[in-house]
Amino acid sequence: MGRTQRQRRRHSRPAADTQLDTLHVLYKQLHSLGWRNETQLSAFSFSQTGRGLCSKTQCFRAGDELIRLPAGCLISIATLESDEEFKALFDPDLFDKDSRISFQALIACYLLHLQHLHEARQESPFAAYLDSLPRSYTTPYFCAVSELQCLPEAILERTVSQNRQIRDCYQVLKSLVGAQHCQCCGQRYCEEIWTLAEYRRAYFAVNSRSVYLSSRQLYTGRSHFQELLSGTNNLALAPFLDLFNHSDTVQTTAELQLLASSKCQDYVLTLDSLAAAQLKPYEQLFISYGALPNLKLLTEYGFYLKRNAHDYFEFSLLDIEQLIAHNKELSAQSYHRNIFKFIREHNLMDQMFVHISEGCSHNLRVVLHLIFKQCAHFPNLLNQIAFGDASQFDDVQPELSYLLTHKINEYQRFVAALEKLPQLTESGTVAHGYLLECLRYLHDFESTHCASNNN
Repeated sequence: MGRTQRQRRRHSRPAADTQLDTLHVLYKQLHSLGWRNETQLSAFSFSQTGRGLCSKTQCFRAGDELIRLPAGCLISIATLESDEEFKALFDPDLFDKDSRISFQALIACYLLHLQHLHEARQESPFAAYLDSLPRSYTTPYFCAVSELQCLPEAILERTVSQNRQIRDCYQVLKSLVGAQHCQCCGQRYCEEIWTLAEYRRAYFAVNSRSVYLSSRQLYTGRSHFQELLSGTNNLALAPFLDLFNHSDTVQTTAELQLLASSKCQDYVLTLDSLAAAQLKPYEQLFISYGALPNLKLLTEYGFYLKRNAHDYFEFSLLDIEQLIAHNKELSAQSYHRNIFKFIREHNLMDQMFVHISEGCSHNLRVVLHLIFKQCAHFPNLLNQIAFGDASQFDDVQPELSYLLTHKINEYQRFVAALEKLPQLTESGTVAHGYLLECLRYLHDFESTHCASNNN
């Protein structure tokens, strides 16, 4: 189920979090680093989202600060650059400009480093935070093979891409530190200590729980890892703050603020807007990860929202090709290959989606029109048509209805296939719920935008 859907509850207060003892240790550690918990935040287990945050005493309105966390509590580029033992594992002379990794991948490696210190020496500086991290993740990446075989191409493409990125980064790390042995236990890194399975979990811990910030505000010195990293290093892990769940009904902003009194910095999260006039004590507090559709939420974070205000359903050119192959009326027609070539060369297959409020996207109408309504196949004529008067693309309603029906039937088959499996993993259960939400969305769009045309 979507983590942030609320139902009426008979009890006015949520249940205490089952990992409360672990979090008490985390509270103390963060307090020692300067966190004062001015908003009296506490972790509880909520019926629809699981673990989340609320305040026992404070009401919240738009404009209120949710949390103010000292920058020293974050695991950021500054943390890695100040950890001499971790830096010593990476010889800059071995860095290869053609084999770089993302900062997300490096932080995942750092989590494994911290975890090993915690287990081998009982001296990890972030032990309480490590104990607060989830033991498993519910993205489709962690579905069983039998479940993956029952999922749509759109999900599989993202999962394959994630797997490739993780494996490539792991191989780079293995080439840099894999032959080294840990001084405290004698085991080899990237073989016995940092296994691929553990690295995958660490990667998704960073993927699903990191925040964005300006790294230049945190670290201005010479970077040991500069030649290893591709892209920016603007990610950080935020202990305790990462217990906030996401909602599409709120807007939040986050920024690093310099304190004039101490010349230190705080990471400040502010509630900009919310659906209600205010939130009362013991009501769950939410933040926004951004205006993200359910497919993004599912594949990156492992959940979805029912009736997500930012959701839309995207189609691919392959969907249209499969529609033609399975529809007798459409398969009886001929389609010139130049049309499909033109669509690909001009990236018209991007942003092909339907939105309940906005209707059918422009690119989807253009592509349906070019394929089903035009006999022309010369590039110059196709160019005039595709980038001409937009009103000419309003004649594709029958083909759009065919496409919706095709996709609904396809997703119904996926759902049925999952339900035939003897047992679903937690990831498979979330994916099953997502598919049902897609079907609801497609049916609602169909009834809103196509019903009058079908009567």
